[in-house]
Amino acid sequence: MVQPHDLAHTYVAAAGAPALPYPDGRALQPLFADAAAASWPDQILCAFYGGEFLYTQRIAITKRFKYVFNGFDIDEFYDLEHDPEEMHNAVADVSYAKYADDMRARLYEMMSQFEDPYGLPGTWTLPGERPNRYGAPRYLPRGKRL
Repeated sequence: MVQPHDLAHTYVAAAGAPALPYPDGRALQPLFADAAAASWPDQILCAFYGGEFLYTQRIAITKRFKYVFNGFDIDEFYDLEHDPEEMHNAVADVSYAKYADDMRARLYEMMSQFEDPYGLPGTWTLPGERPNRYGAPRYLPRGKRL
């Protein structure tokens, strides 16, 4: 899957400039050259910063599932194959527990890889103590990959 962050890395590579110093994306040229041979992630990380509100989110998406970490509310989990309109939050559905846990782990891994501190242990802050207004009031559970 391709994410918007990949575009900046792609443009820089196309221009022949030195690679960008941050790990939030990858140049798409290997994918263009041979999609079958390219080793490419099967997931993407999305972020919503809540505008002027405290509704900051981090989202992991694969072809089938979507997991939304809501630092200030109940998390969301959707089976995009059976619920493409995202009308049924299955985060508490025991039949989906192992998949939700896998998506939570994927989200945690991507946030760590991209150096995104929101909701990760060691960077958690409370209102009045946080260095910025986007600190989460709870940790993102680590989860376990399938």
